[in-house]
Amino acid sequence: MSDLASGIPLPSPVQPFRYRRLGQQVFVGGVLPVDAVGTLIGADDIEAQTHAVFRNLQAALAAAGLQMADLVRLNTYYVYEGEEAQATVFWEKMTRVRLLYFPDPGPAATAVRVQGTGVRGALIQLEAEALAVPALQRQRIMPEKSWDWSIPVPLSQGWRAGSQVWVGGQVSADRAGKAINLGDLPGQTRNVLEHIRHVLLDAGAQFSDLTQLKVCYLHDGDDEAAEARLQEILGVVRTTCGEPLPPVTAFGVNLLYEGLLLEIDATAQVEVRHPQATAEGGNRNWTAGVQVQRAGSIIQVAGQSVAAQGFEQACSEVLQRLVALLRAVGAGPGALAHLHVLVAADDAPERAMALFTRALHMCCGEDLPPFTLVRVNGLPGGAPLQVDAIAVEARPA
Repeated sequence: MSDLASGIPLPSPVQPFRYRRLGQQVFVGGVLPVDAVGTLIGADDIEAQTHAVFRNLQAALAAAGLQMADLVRLNTYYVYEGEEAQATVFWEKMTRVRLLYFPDPGPAATAVRVQGTGVRGALIQLEAEALAVPALQRQRIMPEKSWDWSIPVPLSQGWRAGSQVWVGGQVSADRAGKAINLGDLPGQTRNVLEHIRHVLLDAGAQFSDLTQLKVCYLHDGDDEAAEARLQEILGVVRTTCGEPLPPVTAFGVNLLYEGLLLEIDATAQVEVRHPQATAEGGNRNWTAGVQVQRAGSIIQVAGQSVAAQGFEQACSEVLQRLVALLRAVGAGPGALAHLHVLVAADDAPERAMALFTRALHMCCGEDLPPFTLVRVNGLPGGAPLQVDAIAVEARPA
């Protein structure tokens, strides 16, 4: 396959997963329901595709010398385009298959409904983080004051290992998994942040220890309303968590429970200095605050977007910006552990995947870091592309 504009061959086929092990940490990205030659498995069948992605995740972990019980974080991106009244039924069908693979206790998890992936017809995609650390050195976080899922699952609200804390996706729901504060965006945001606060407290952390926030906000097709919704959410986050905000990624989606307006997950580092860097006037100005934050060897880069004309140019410019931010805290592209690639452009899925992969090759060489590409309803400022990253750099900052 080649790009008609440049005639340069585009990479193919799509891989079933990519992983990178950096010390005790393993990052797995782009886990798709495809076989070794990139052929889709189980067309139009969410159960068959869910089996396929979890088998691919097991294979990735095994290649890194780990297993499912070593997971501390799991993000699931799924595609549902049917009647809204059946969205929860679809999620539960998918989750009943996931239950066959989840360890008990399971990882901190986030499941987000998206428009698509980089593979046409793929209904589900995973990305995960695991630790080669004995179970006794990890702390499961299940606050007494928390929401619950609509069906019993062994997932966790959070985990702590060493100084690191992972907070699963938090929503404005009650102990029965029912959405609360319907129609009240500030109220839902405060509920979500209160859930995050309790996970942090049980892990011995607080808001000032946050190193990353990922904000999923309702985008139902109205760009202007979605943008206003995001800014109102960020206003409540600033008031509640204090400024400057840690690195933030934000993207518009359809949410699972009817009436939900947002979902947030997070990471934190306890008792570790946080060198920070901001990029004045950059990142399309959709959020003020820290663009890259280093806590020991762990580096979080906020979602980066640019005002480029065309998707190919956006891929190149956003990666250049991301690398510049890594260098600002003493690292480089070789430290990249995983990237989230959020696409709101109209490019065909295969072309978006191929163009980003080629840009990443130009940035990182042949040894590509794992990345997870999903198509979302919208991005802040109407950007066609947003990329965030986590990196691990052993050398002192």
